[in-house]
Amino acid sequence: MMADPVHDFDVFLSHAHGDAEIVERLGAKLTDEAQLRVWLDKWILVPGEHWQQEMARGLEQARTCAVCVSQDTPSGWFREEIERALNRQAKDPSFRVIPIILPNGDRTVVDNFLELRTWVDFKAGIDDGYAIHVLISGIRGKPPGRYVAGEIIRGLALEAMRGKLKKIRSLREEQLIDDNVALEYQRRVLDEIIGR
Repeated sequence: MMADPVHDFDVFLSHAHGDAEIVERLGAKLTDEAQLRVWLDKWILVPGEHWQQEMARGLEQARTCAVCVSQDTPSGWFREEIERALNRQAKDPSFRVIPIILPNGDRTVVDNFLELRTWVDFKAGIDDGYAIHVLISGIRGKPPGRYVAGEIIRGLALEAMRGKLKKIRSLREEQLIDDNVALEYQRRVLDEIIGR
């Protein structure tokens, strides 16, 4: 997937410090299963740099912001991230702010502006296929449509396979791997697709 020069990330994951572990799991699912480019502080911030400026830049470079809410009322920098995201959405209607209820989340702790948006509910757990499907649809700016668990999983798997095949082609074009190695990896990926 070619990066948009203005939008380096598909989604900025905004969260409270105490939710870092579960949000990282969510970020990994979005990256691994849907091939999305995720801005997550733990993955992006370079030690020694001004983190507030980098976080503001990351929010500007993302197409969407997913606000992960747990049990506590957002406060501190987390609250500022939310306000910054909502301000950006007021100026740019194509920018989506997607509230996410984490498995231990409480909807009553958020303010009225965030409450007006369509939510993604992970109360059933971070591996909830339906919630993942709805979140990915929101990040991509598409309606979720009818959910059929197996079809969604197969669709995500096929998209991941396409990403692998594109990566092989790119490595081959850059002459980082030779034709025989590329063909062997392509066979393996195709075997995975056919075996499903």
